[in-house]
Amino acid sequence: MVLTSRILQDRLGIDQDVADYFANLRPVPPDNLFWKNKRIYLSVGFGYLTIPFAYDLMFKCGIPKKVLLEDQHVSLMEQGFDRLRRYENKELSHQQFLSACRDILKDNIRQEHLASDLLGVFSGTPPRYFQLETKHKALARSDFFLFTLVDLELTDEWIQSFLPYWYALARPILLLDDFKDLAEDRRTNEENTIIELGNNKEGVWAAHQLGMTDITLLEEKNKKLAKHMEELLKEALLYPQIVEVLNQ
Repeated sequence: MVLTSRILQDRLGIDQDVADYFANLRPVPPDNLFWKNKRIYLSVGFGYLTIPFAYDLMFKCGIPKKVLLEDQHVSLMEQGFDRLRRYENKELSHQQFLSACRDILKDNIRQEHLASDLLGVFSGTPPRYFQLETKHKALARSDFFLFTLVDLELTDEWIQSFLPYWYALARPILLLDDFKDLAEDRRTNEENTIIELGNNKEGVWAAHQLGMTDITLLEEKNKKLAKHMEELLKEALLYPQIVEVLNQ
């Protein structure tokens, strides 16, 4: 399936310019592990779709498109995704990954408080300025994408107002992965919200409700995407591994 700008707009509620930029105009970055062997920028799967989803949300929360879609800003995001994939592939240690993030952001940080909180949280230090996702460890993965904001001139007040909408988008996406990967995560002892919430049918329902609550807030900014995410969460309850847990 090719993800056209029309699909992003009509089915998922993405702004026309944002959809066109990532589906048609933005080239695949060279020598970037996240896009390794990719001939098009957007592939099926939330790993790639989160990019236009997030940029659309940032625009709808007040950042001008000319700022968001500026080449240097997008390039920093792409470099970060390359380092993240290298970390996931165990090519970089945790410390090397943090050092790589600092190198990418060097001389580009404009939102110092957010940068400080993110680097601190990933180093094991509680955030000082903002309420980041620290309650559910398996969902804290979404905080990495927030690095895409630190090179922009944004007030602390804007960041604080944006974070609930960001988590309303990011948490359901991660929860869908947790539903899909539950059996494998149990075998490999990977982080998973359902396991974290009890590793039983109560944990399944708690995770599902967490996602549905987020979707209610997401609907304020993107009704089509919220509806799509709601349908996917309902379908997740029918996954064989989830049905098995619910019947126990």
